[in-house]
Amino acid sequence: MMLVVYYIITMILTKELVMATDQCSKYRFKSPFYPGDSCEMIYSSNPESRDRSGYYWITVGPTRVYCGMAYTGSSCVDIYNNNPETGDKSGYYRINDTQWTYCNMTEIASAIAVGDIIFTCAGMGGQWKRIVNIDISAGNDCPSGWRQETYSDVSFCRVVSDDWRTCSSANFSTNGTSYQRVCGRARGYQKGETDSFNAYHNQGQTIDGYYADGLLITYGNPRQHIWTYVSGVFDDNGARCCNCPCSVGGGLAPPSFVGTNYYCESGAITTYNISTYYFNDPLWDRSDCYSSTNCCTNPTQPWFYRQLSESTTSDIEARICRQSAFANGSPLIDQLELYIQ
Repeated sequence: MMLVVYYIITMILTKELVMATDQCSKYRFKSPFYPGDSCEMIYSSNPESRDRSGYYWITVGPTRVYCGMAYTGSSCVDIYNNNPETGDKSGYYRINDTQWTYCNMTEIASAIAVGDIIFTCAGMGGQWKRIVNIDISAGNDCPSGWRQETYSDVSFCRVVSDDWRTCSSANFSTNGTSYQRVCGRARGYQKGETDSFNAYHNQGQTIDGYYADGLLITYGNPRQHIWTYVSGVFDDNGARCCNCPCSVGGGLAPPSFVGTNYYCESGAITTYNISTYYFNDPLWDRSDCYSSTNCCTNPTQPWFYRQLSESTTSDIEARICRQSAFANGSPLIDQLELYIQ
């Protein structure tokens, strides 16, 4: 009788071990024997696990969950974009090396495939609150602080003043909601000469100044950067001072406080005219982007996602800024949508 019981127990344990090993082998993970209460605990307690992404046994539950031990990035979308093999591996990943977050990679992959990044943001926890949705082409009005105009039957928002080196600010209330993530999109147009990040390099501007020709999105006082939508002068021309950094031949680098958190595009390709409104090529939408630039390679455009370094209840500010007089050139904005979480 004891022999039969021993045999049965042995068979059950062997089956469990084989199942665990098969599951782990599928994801090239060499050992199922790192139990812990979370992926973060396993990662911290077992240095040898840190290059072994796969399914781990979580003792709280208990259940097996996917731990992306070897992956890190600024967001779930960033991790997926740099590691497409994670597309079917929803689980816990390290954000900015230290913060563990559940990433629904299946939804992210699906959302990017259809070009609708708001589903991606929803896949990172849900409960997003929209604080602004402006579409001038749909008959909306520009927010207080921006100037609305129509040219050739196209309506848009612009800087209030016609003078040089100026910004116009619009503030969007969070109604005291605490948030640490921001998701959004914008669409604009180039009018005449727009100078990318040239203003920052020419005038020594700070985050409080007109450091770029475009839409500058920040929060807090003092201002903290969220995202910048930039309009450069050419896609393919040697005007390095005023081109996007991603244009043919490159342009001036963004300020350090902007880092890589921006999109930049031009409506003009090789020449421009100060009186021309480049409505034929909307900015930051990945459509009709000149083929020899890399300004439109990010599959999430025009959507952006940022995880801030702190939680805040601050309102979000969006400034339209330019270096030139309006007669010479200006960015024009006709869509802006922002969500917080």
